[in-house]
Amino acid sequence: MLSAKVLAGVLMLCLPSAWLAGASSCQGPPLIPGTPGMPGAPGPNGQDGADGSKGERGPPGRVEDYRDAGEPGEPGMPGFPGKFGPRGPTGAKGPPGLPGDRGPKGESGDAKASHRSAFSAVRGPTFSPRRSQPVRFDRVLANVGNHYNNRYGQFTCRIPGIYYFTYHVTSRGNLCLQVKKGRGTASGENVVTFCDYVLNTFQVTTGGVVLRMARDEMVWLEPTEKNSLLGGIEGADSIFSGFLLFPESNV
Repeated sequence: MLSAKVLAGVLMLCLPSAWLAGASSCQGPPLIPGTPGMPGAPGPNGQDGADGSKGERGPPGRVEDYRDAGEPGEPGMPGFPGKFGPRGPTGAKGPPGLPGDRGPKGESGDAKASHRSAFSAVRGPTFSPRRSQPVRFDRVLANVGNHYNNRYGQFTCRIPGIYYFTYHVTSRGNLCLQVKKGRGTASGENVVTFCDYVLNTFQVTTGGVVLRMARDEMVWLEPTEKNSLLGGIEGADSIFSGFLLFPESNV
């Protein structure tokens, strides 16, 4: 029998060999876990990490109590004016406004100076007038108010009232003249017609009429197919005249 000391020595020599052999070829018995040690001291704070990506916008907050709202901030700088938008549709016409205050009384006018209209014009040397066209009396002798147009041979009423128109024309042969009245470029209406029938003889034909004229109405002379009117030659003048007799009372 081996003594205890010898056995212990053998075991001490054999344990490393057995451990090395078991590590490479066999597994020893499981070890019993030891008792957990005491926690160590806290380590230092680590470095800040990189910022994460921006999240989606959350829903608007809700003020539970108006007393929790802060004071309004200072107004910001005004922005630049925007572009003009398209013109909107025209609105409905509004109701008429209240009458304004009555203005001061004007100065007294001169009725004789403001209500004057008269003209007289002679027909110069030109071609014979055409039917259905005004006879041109182009050489003006008088044109008070400038209401007679010598280019077209027409008088335009600017002062409504009663007028007298007359003509004295030289002809050689049959002649019929119409006094016509109208507006703008319209053909006008025939007011009166004067005719003289002679055969190859010089004569002076005269006619006159009193007319009530409204503003912008025109008066002129117009020949018919019987047209031997002369003018612009020595001793054979033809003239057209007119003047205001009485202006309308409301003018």
